[in-house]
Amino acid sequence: MNKRELRKKILNIRNNMNKEDVVEKSKIIMQKIINTEAYKKSNTIFIYMDFKNEVITSFLINQMISENKSVMIPYTDVENINIIPVEIHNLEQDLKRCSFGYLEPKKELITPVDLKIIDLIIVPGVVFDRKLNRIGFGKGYYDRILSKKRSDTKAIAIAYEFQVLNEIPHEEHDIKMDMIVTEEKIYN
Repeated sequence: MNKRELRKKILNIRNNMNKEDVVEKSKIIMQKIINTEAYKKSNTIFIYMDFKNEVITSFLINQMISENKSVMIPYTDVENINIIPVEIHNLEQDLKRCSFGYLEPKKELITPVDLKIIDLIIVPGVVFDRKLNRIGFGKGYYDRILSKKRSDTKAIAIAYEFQVLNEIPHEEHDIKMDMIVTEEKIYN
């Protein structure tokens, strides 16, 4: 299967998950993240806001805020096909729903952040493989961010076990994850 077909197949499965499974598996995944060395050592974390049955990130974001970690959420600059990390302090007050339907930081909070301050990036994706390759939504937003991170900044993908296949198509410019955390396993 090519990337487009794999993306469609896995998204279909994910979109049809029931809410209880999403919540239960997300909590397991978030607990595993909290127990990683990368999380424990990090002060500034870039993490996405979940959308359409993605692994729920709000549990972890609230945990990070309570631990006084700096939390960066992506703002999507659609014109320049770019995501901008924006620091937030409160999930309820600092976010608004964008035209695509997901939550992102309010425009007035956008101030340029040097990617070099980020210690950990929690990466979304559609399909992964055991060799830590990733297929996203096909626009390259995260590839651009990952290509500019510090060499010691960890990129941890979170996904459900069914999203991790033995092998997926990948290209030279695709950036591998340092780790993939699912409800069943940690791949690294």
